[in-house]
Amino acid sequence: MIITRAPYRISFFGGGTDYPEWFSKNGGSFLSLSINKYAYIALRVKPAFVEKRYRVSWRLQEDVTEIGKIKHPIVRESLLHHGFNDGLDITYLGDLPSGTGLGSSSAFTVALNHALLTSIGKNSNAKDLSSLAYFIERDKLKEVIGIQDQIATAYGGFNKVQINKDASYELSKITMSAEDEQEFVNRCVLVFTGINRRASSIAEQKVKNFDNKSEILKKMTQKVNDAYEIIKQQDYISFGKLLHENWLLKKSLSNVISNTRIDEMYDFAIENGAKGGKLLGAGSGGFLLFFCDSVLNKNKLQSKFSESEIVNFEISKSGSEIILNDKCEKNELL
Repeated sequence: MIITRAPYRISFFGGGTDYPEWFSKNGGSFLSLSINKYAYIALRVKPAFVEKRYRVSWRLQEDVTEIGKIKHPIVRESLLHHGFNDGLDITYLGDLPSGTGLGSSSAFTVALNHALLTSIGKNSNAKDLSSLAYFIERDKLKEVIGIQDQIATAYGGFNKVQINKDASYELSKITMSAEDEQEFVNRCVLVFTGINRRASSIAEQKVKNFDNKSEILKKMTQKVNDAYEIIKQQDYISFGKLLHENWLLKKSLSNVISNTRIDEMYDFAIENGAKGGKLLGAGSGGFLLFFCDSVLNKNKLQSKFSESEIVNFEISKSGSEIILNDKCEKNELL
């Protein structure tokens, strides 16, 4: 038995500039952190005499004789890529629902491939896993996605990432004392809109507008650097204001990013203690992230929403990791 997990992520700035349709011509950057909510994969090799050699448990439970008959696209393409012959039992568990803007698909892909590589005795690092996950999602499945989520979930932590035109990147870890880290998180409010959506279809419409929205994307890229400096100065009022400015820019990329419900929730939060915020992920649903200038205002804002809408979190400093295997109880990914 092998069990892996990979964290979900919160993207603060730079979303959109991580798509190859943009960064291959202009470069890009993003600022995000990973949270202590995870995609888990449990994997075991099945005995050779079992007729239905592949069992995949997710929203469905699949029992099939051939890899090509697996319905879950990421599982199917990952197994085909690695050329598996052994029968496998693969179970997925997620702390939060998919389609909510937290990078769950990439967390799933990274955790799955980490488990698969471990099962055949291959070591992997964060760079390997993020590149492989992007290859599976973008090249094999033809999903319209960027490279942000795979990097965030593979590496973990709080990072600023500069993307070059050739898709290489430089990752700068944002280091804080435990006290400062808690102070930052204590100003965040993560609220579910009640809407699940398919990110790739929304991204397709957004990407089509890139050539006409180049000035907006350049401004969004600059705000990554601005936010990085503000965080180092611990200027939380300016950070909240910058988030608000960035949300207005993001909304202007496409008319499918927001909707009436999201706008109403956002305006309500601003009226009740938030300095700024944004919708996480591609748009149209999922989670809203709000940032307050004090814990007092955070508590005020949280009290305005029902407990079922709020998700509390901490920063996950670890990226994808093995938490159980046949020989070792825990082997953290370096």
